[in-house]
Amino acid sequence: HKQWYCSRDSTLDPKVEASGLTAPRFASVPVEIGLQIEGLIRILQDVSAAAIYITTKLSAEPQSPRSVCNVYAFLLSDPVRKSFPDLTANGTNDPKSYYLSEGDYHAVRGLLLQTETIVLRALAFEVKIVTPHHLAMTYLQTLGVFAPTPSSQSRAVAARTLGHLNTALFSPQLIYITHQPTALAVAAIYLASRETEVKLPSNEWWEVFDVDREDLGFLVVAMRSCEGWVRNEHDKWLDRRCPLDVSELEQELKG
Repeated sequence: HKQWYCSRDSTLDPKVEASGLTAPRFASVPVEIGLQIEGLIRILQDVSAAAIYITTKLSAEPQSPRSVCNVYAFLLSDPVRKSFPDLTANGTNDPKSYYLSEGDYHAVRGLLLQTETIVLRALAFEVKIVTPHHLAMTYLQTLGVFAPTPSSQSRAVAARTLGHLNTALFSPQLIYITHQPTALAVAAIYLASRETEVKLPSNEWWEVFDVDREDLGFLVVAMRSCEGWVRNEHDKWLDRRCPLDVSELEQELKG
């Protein structure tokens, strides 16, 4: 999916899009789970790989352990890390710098599966989550936005709604953890309808979906602030390497 974020002027640097997003369910997993296997798990690197692997299992496009291992080997190779984010620098695409031999692959794969087990135990094997996306589409239909047939305007408000919901995954307020999916869906619809000038019922329609005005106002402000936060983070990390192990994280905190 291309629309991970939603920009009012649609001019947000596409490099932000490539930065990815954090699955809300895994945001509550303490990084200390890496300590359950002393000296083996590199907390940031291996837990993030395991979280991605688990997430893809539940998606429409599951990925094999080899795919995850190959991607991390590429991203962690010295030429890539030194030249990031300019991946076209000389030497970056040298396969020898990130090739995983059969022996190395089986070692990394074993650690990936072992870390997956630790993450699942930390989650109590509760990996199914309720997201606001399908609720938002149902609410739009209930509000008559799609009736009788979808128009260009209704498609626009639907796209903006989904865009705001995806952007909210970046929210520093962690609104996916602090608020119910129903409230997130209503806030995204409210904001998208005002931006696309789609008329909704004049009464307080959000109360029908069990959302009060106070929560709605807070979430609208939080969603509006996400774009600025993503821009700042993008500029902050543009010429810096993201720490992927404890030593790099400690060095980053000292700097």
